[in-house]
Parts: sequence; structure tokens; C-alpha cells
Amino acid sequence: MEKQQLIHLWMANGLIKSKGKLEIEDVGNEAWEELCQRSFFQEVEIDELGRTTFKMHDLFHELAQSIMGEECRVYDESASLTNLSTRVHHVTCLKPEREVNMDPFKKAESLRSMINLYPLDDHRNLNGLPPFNSLRALRTNASQLSELKSLTHLRYLNLRSSGITTLPECVSRLQKLQILKLERCENLSCLPKHLTQLKDLRHLLIEYCHSLVEMPPNIGELKCLRTLNLFIVDKKEGRGLSELRDLQLGGKLRIKGLENVINEGDARDANLSAKKKLENLYLSWGSSDSRRGANAERILEALEPPSNLKSFGMNGYSGVELPSWMQNTSILSSLVMVILYDCKNCKHLPPLGKLPHLTVLYVSGMKDVKYIDEDSYDGVDEKAFKSLKDLTLSKLPNLEGMLGDERVEMLPLLSKLKVSCVPKIKLPLLPSLEHIWIKGTGSDSDHSDSEGMASILEAIGQNMQHVKTLCISDFPKLKALPHELSSLSSLQKLEIYGGDELESFSENVLQGLCSLQSLTIHSCKKLRSLSEGVGHLTRLESLDIMICPKLVTLPSNMNKLVSLRGVLIACCDTLPEGLQHVPSLQSLEVYESNSIPEWLGEITSLQKLELTRVRLRSLPSSFRNLTSLRELSIDGCHKELQKRCTRVTGQDWQAIAHIPQFKLIPIHEETFSDKIRSKWRSWQLRRDRHRGRHHFAKDDRFDILVERLFYWYKIRSHLGKAQEMIYGWCLDKRFFSSLIYLFVFLTDFYLDYQKITQKNVIYHKLEVLYKEVRKFIWFENPKPLIFAKRNMNEFSNQIFIVA
Repeated sequence: MEKQQLIHLWMANGLIKSKGKLEIEDVGNEAWEELCQRSFFQEVEIDELGRTTFKMHDLFHELAQSIMGEECRVYDESASLTNLSTRVHHVTCLKPEREVNMDPFKKAESLRSMINLYPLDDHRNLNGLPPFNSLRALRTNASQLSELKSLTHLRYLNLRSSGITTLPECVSRLQKLQILKLERCENLSCLPKHLTQLKDLRHLLIEYCHSLVEMPPNIGELKCLRTLNLFIVDKKEGRGLSELRDLQLGGKLRIKGLENVINEGDARDANLSAKKKLENLYLSWGSSDSRRGANAERILEALEPPSNLKSFGMNGYSGVELPSWMQNTSILSSLVMVILYDCKNCKHLPPLGKLPHLTVLYVSGMKDVKYIDEDSYDGVDEKAFKSLKDLTLSKLPNLEGMLGDERVEMLPLLSKLKVSCVPKIKLPLLPSLEHIWIKGTGSDSDHSDSEGMASILEAIGQNMQHVKTLCISDFPKLKALPHELSSLSSLQKLEIYGGDELESFSENVLQGLCSLQSLTIHSCKKLRSLSEGVGHLTRLESLDIMICPKLVTLPSNMNKLVSLRGVLIACCDTLPEGLQHVPSLQSLEVYESNSIPEWLGEITSLQKLELTRVRLRSLPSSFRNLTSLRELSIDGCHKELQKRCTRVTGQDWQAIAHIPQFKLIPIHEETFSDKIRSKWRSWQLRRDRHRGRHHFAKDDRFDILVERLFYWYKIRSHLGKAQEMIYGWCLDKRFFSSLIYLFVFLTDFYLDYQKITQKNVIYHKLEVLYKEVRKFIWFENPKPLIFAKRNMNEFSNQIFIVA
């Protein structure tokens, strides 16, 4: 559990109060420290940024449970809420169910806390809940929040993974609310305009809400606010940096939209240097227009932070020079983490090598930077980057080294290094390096850049003999691994991705990797051989081969791999010959293969076999020889194979009857809806990448959307109740915001199909659907987002008329 989370729950339940000059959070910290000293807590961990996590001691946990009795309930796999006591005060939900029966809660008149620690994406409603007037703390992922207006005593509200697009205005009427947390609400675009009515609000925490575009006006009126981890600057009145002037903020603060700041006077109004409890500061410009560079320099100069910062990040800065305070090591001396991202015009960086506590450094997207630290070092014994452990360098085409002065000893503690598209860098001796990720410049780079990145691989073998993990990716012109890698006798994990020209592994290189335990080879389309050097990998435990279509044969000495227990083969035409000679293979996973050879039955040590989307109509008869097999899973099998594996009567049943756990999932025939869903996810992935996110659309939200849309399309020609149902759906704002996204992706999908010469049934269905959705949204109006500017009731009435 997080220390801050516990203190917030103490606050919500009135267990702590401010004392004299001590604020309530400070009292909570003192109470926590005392409990920790008395061994209430164990496994206490404090990360580099000062965040504390811990567990409650088992004995104290059991004692607390016995004392609280029926007042505290945990709803998990082993518990039920059917017999909920009327005396229950606190309920925690750990059970991953789509629906929770709320009937037992009707008699819980004294419920104080309801915490859902297992939020799903089904976005259930709060409308079904009884009015818990006594509720103090609530964590939920509900999307329909109308019932919040009755929770007049609520002090803690945490919405996590909710599908809301706007936070309802009723939240502004929760006058006792002290903590408001909004986490992973990916569709949330705006907050209530009257949020400043929450005069007791102390902590407003917004995490992973990437769709949020503006803050409520006059947020500076929240005089009690102590945490505001996101502030979006706007040119509108009441949304400028001056709103931060009198707020005594601490913890983390990210300021976005700095391109909207007019001059340095406005920036100085933020008064950041006076916020002594501020520990993490991140500044972000939405536009890196070089014409605004001079203004950006003046603004950044005026945003001087306090000297106790532990983490600082900057994104999209368009200036050439950095401010004077970034050259002052006394101001930066407490920094543990620094992130400098996409500051394209910068030529020189701060004296980062002189920061005594700097542990994590990320530098990316600076085309003119030659050295990370160009400062001079006078002391003979002075070391640069003496505390740095984790370093990432990316998209730095002219970076030559870490220091301008190569005589200085540097990076004595560096253990993790990631280098991507940095072709000119010369790596120094790194005695403590254990994990390194090297990404090349890709297929579009020129010859010199490719050679430069390849030279980094050679330097690894020469200077970094203690490396345990090595990941190599995007070297399309690499034909062989450098022989220098053979000196990595401590290497335990090797991953190679995107070696388009790699044809074989040198026996000399593999011979030197005597400690290797895991080997992954991905997208090496010309790879034909692993060489006899594989026989030297006697400690190898895991082997993954993916998208290597020409690798059809393994070396003849695979029988020497006595430690190999798990193998994964994916997107290869067939299993490579020689795998059957591995003496102790226990687990085999096969994905996207055209066939399974008869010799698979020779792997008699096999205990677990997973076949996914393997094109089989029947099983090899040799399966009956797999006497040690305990688990067999066939996912995406042909209907004919399903029939042949029918229990007792199937033709292949006798070959698998001896296997205790057998699971067979037939292939799913893609429907028209599936194709639209697939296109939707593909489109949203591209949209999320554009926003800087890397995940797929949530299934549940889209499933609901598709069901509603297709149901609406099916009944739209009917009268009476059907029209009333459509009108009801129109009131769901979340449905319409998603409908806009659906329209965008349908446009993309429709245009793709227009390119096909031979039109088919899918095309004609899509054409009708596209036109109906367009009509439904546009109202013969060329501005598809016009709904966002209208009163919702008026909009619903117009939709009703159109429907």
C-alpha cells in the first residue's frame, strides 16, 4: 500500500486532524512514522522520488480484523456480501466480477468507506446504489455518477478507469470533499466549471487522463489545495499561470500548454520558487515552433523552481539556450531524475554530470547536442555522473559522448543503458553496466549512421564484460554479430529484433556466451542457421524464435542443451528440424504455423504444449507417445480437427486421451462486426500513438458502442417505443463522444474499401452504415463536432427529430 493513500483514507474517515501549525497531512505522516517504529508495518520501501510503499504486519492485521469484526469486510473470491451486517463501516472489493449485487448494501446505513481495488472496464452505474449519506470514501469505476449528489459527507472520491467524458457538476456540490483522484479516465475531456466551490479540497490528482484539454477557471480560489499534479495553461480568463501564485502546492506538478503563456511576467506569476514542498516538476510546450524560441527562453527563465526538486522534466521547449537557473548546480543539486524530451533547438545541456544525486537521466530529440555535459572538471578525483544508474539516450544524431573532457572518470554506478538512434556516440568504460538496450537507426538511415550504431555493439564487447542483459533491435543491415560480443561471459539474456540481413550466428560468438540463459530471435527473415556454437549454451533455459521463416533446421548438437526447458516458435512455416533432440524440453508454444511434424512425438519429456492458430485438420499420430504431457491447448483450430478430437468418438481422441488437461478452442469466423471492431482498434492505436500513448482501445467500451449503434440502425425505421429508446440513448454523452470517434474510423474504413475494384457485400453494408452515421452526426452540417458546442438537451431533441 502507498503511504499517501493511507493518509488520505485516514483524513476521509476523520481519524486525524490538524494540530496547531501542523497541517493534517503532517499529522498523518507523524502517525504513520510512529506506527512504523512500533512494527505495525513491514517491507517498507522508499523509491528515488521519496514515494513510500509498505505492508501491514501479519500479526497486527489479524489483531485488527478480530477487533473490527463485522465493521470491516473484504469482498474477494472467498467471501460473499450476501450476509452483510448492518454494522459494517468499511467494504473493500477485490473480486473481479462484472456485476456486483448491491441489494445487501441497502441495510448498510453506516457505511463509511467503499473501495473497489479491482476496477474493471465495464463502467457500471452508481444509479443502482442506495443513497449512502454516511459515506466518507469512495473508489469506483462507474460512469453514471448521478447518485453522487446525495453523498453529502463524501471526503474522498477516486474515479479509476471510468468511461466518463465529463465530470458531472454535482461533484462541485460535495462541499466536504478533500481528495479528488481521477485515474485512467481516458475519455475525460473537461472538469466542472464550478469546481472552485469545493473550498475544502486539498488534493486534486489527475493521472493518465490524456483527453483532458482544459482546467476549470479560477482554480487559484482553492486556497486549501496542497496537491495539483496537472495544470493546463489557456489564454482564456482565469486559466493562466497566475492561478498558481498563492497555492501552497507540494508533491508533483505538471504544467502543460506553456505555448499559451504570453510573456515572462505571466510565467513569473506562477511563483514556483516559493513552493518549497514541490518535489516533481514537469514543463510541457505543445508547439516547438522555432519562431517562438526567444519567448520560450524568457518564459522558462521565469519558471525557476525551488531548490529541493527531486525530479524535473521538460518537453517541446523551442528555445536555443537554457535559463541561468538550469546552469546553477545549487538549484539542481537535489535532483534524482531528469527528463529532457524533444527540445529540438537546444545545443547545450545543464552540467548534469555534477549533480550528486542524479540517478535517472532521459535525453531525447535534440539534433545539435554534442555532449551531455560540456562543463570543465578541475578536481583530479572528481567523478562525473557519480550516482547515475539508469541512462536513456534517443534521437541524438550528433551526440559524440557523455563529457567534453574525456579524461574525467564517469558513470561508475551505471547499471542500465538504453541507446536509440545515436550513431556517433563513443561509449566509455562502464564497469557496473548490467543491462543494455541498443536500437539502430532503422532502414531509412544512411550508411554512415548504420555503421556508427554497429560500432556501439563492438564497444559493448570491449568495455562492458559484466553485462547480463543485451537487447539489439532495428539493425536491418547487420549481417553478423560482432565477434567482440564473445567476451560477454556474464551475459544471461540476449534479444535480437529486426536483423533483416542477419543470416547466421557466429560459432565464435556463441561459444563465449557461456552464462546465457535466455535467447530471443525476432524478425530475422534471412536467418538460416544458429551454427554449431549453440552446443556451448549449456545453461540456456529459454529459446524464443519469431518470424524467422527461413530457419527450418537447428544445429545437430541440440542434444547438448541440457538446461533448455521452454521453447516458443511463432510465425514460422513449420517447427525447425532438430528441436526433437533437446533432452529436457518441458514446455513448447507454437503460434501461426502451417504444420506440426510427426517427429514432435519424439519429445517425450514434454509436459506442456500450446498450439495457437496452427493450421491443422488432424493431429499427428505420434501424440500418443507424449506420455509425460500434462497440458495440451489448441486455440483457433479448424472445425474438422474439433470433430476429430471429440471425446471418445473422435478419430484423434486415442492420441490425446491420456492427457489430464486438454483445452480446444475452435477458430472464430470473423463477422462484419468483427472486421469493424478490428479496424476500430487499428485506427485508435494510431490515434493513441499520435498522442504519445501505446495501447489498444478498451474492448468493453467499444462492444457497448457497437451493440448500441447496430441496434439503433436496426430499429430506426420503427415507430413508437423504438423512437423513445433512441431518444433515451441520445442522453448518453459518452455514447455520442464515442460515436464521433466511430465516425472518424468509419471514414477511414470506407475510403479503404472504395479502393477495391470488386465491391462485395461488406462494402455495401459499410456504405449504408457510413452514410447513416454521417447523417446522424452531421445534420447536413459541415462541422462534425458541432454537438460539443450545443446544449445537450437541444442536441438530443434534434437527434430525436432526425431519428
